[in-house]
Amino acid sequence: MGSVDPYVEAYKSMREGALYLFIAWILIGVGLASVIFSLVTTVFAGGFTAIIGALIGIIIVLLIGAIIALIGLWGKFLPGVRKLASINPDFSTASTLIYIGFFWGFIVMLVGVALLIVFIGVFLIIVAVILGILGDIGMLIMCLKLNDLEKNSLYLVAGILFILSIFLEILGFIGWILLYVALGDSINKRMRAPAPAPAPATSPSLV
Repeated sequence: MGSVDPYVEAYKSMREGALYLFIAWILIGVGLASVIFSLVTTVFAGGFTAIIGALIGIIIVLLIGAIIALIGLWGKFLPGVRKLASINPDFSTASTLIYIGFFWGFIVMLVGVALLIVFIGVFLIIVAVILGILGDIGMLIMCLKLNDLEKNSLYLVAGILFILSIFLEILGFIGWILLYVALGDSINKRMRAPAPAPAPATSPSLV
């Protein structure tokens, strides 16, 4: 049995992570929209208990979405990106920016939200946003290099959407979907590619 293409292993991990991340996007987006709608209606209808219930609902939705995002990001996507960088050093800069931006950005954001009642919390959230921008820049660089490597324009479009998501967050969601599709195409293409022929054996020199 031939060895597995290391690119395929990296792409599969990244693709699973992308799947988790846009599921988290959907859950948080739809959940928040419905819970906020409930919150608004309860405010107009009155009833302190109903309002508290809606707030608890928001917290639960955010918590579930955050857990799914963490599994996808830390358990799948980041390890895949780091493996990609270990295979091909051209991806090292992108890997570093993505790791700093998304890993540390998420940590700083959580601490900032926890400390939001004091001024330092606001400062930490600003720092987390800046780190997130670095992560988006890393995603752009990675997608551009994937486009060069795999010759798939979906990577190019995804990279542009990731950088534009700095200004309009919903574009990042579309970027993750396109990245998921592009990685699937790359996996299929590499798995269909014939294995390289072994080098011909050379007979020992008689000289």
